[in-house]
Amino acid sequence: MKKKIVIGIIISAISAGTILTVSSVIHLLKKKTVQSDREQLEEYVDKYLHGNEKLMAFVGTLSDDQVRELIDILETLKKEREQLKIKAPAIPKYLEKKVTNLIG
Repeated sequence: MKKKIVIGIIISAISAGTILTVSSVIHLLKKKTVQSDREQLEEYVDKYLHGNEKLMAFVGTLSDDQVRELIDILETLKKEREQLKIKAPAIPKYLEKKVTNLIG
């Protein structure tokens, strides 16, 4: 009977340790992701808004969810801007010369 109790205590201790470790790792990864998002937002402010001190202070006051929403918005805008870029057609050199000769 005592063996069963000892085995049960050992198994529960191992389970509790595993659960604690997994939850700690998940919490650490979330914290690292939020910190990365905040740094990315600060880089955007520094790059596109010339490092405005008031905006940098404002970024510091935002909640984690607000930072994530802003990063998502900026990434969406970046994707749409890339889709709207008009690429110059590839014109061969001989065709370009003929067109310039006709015009000139």
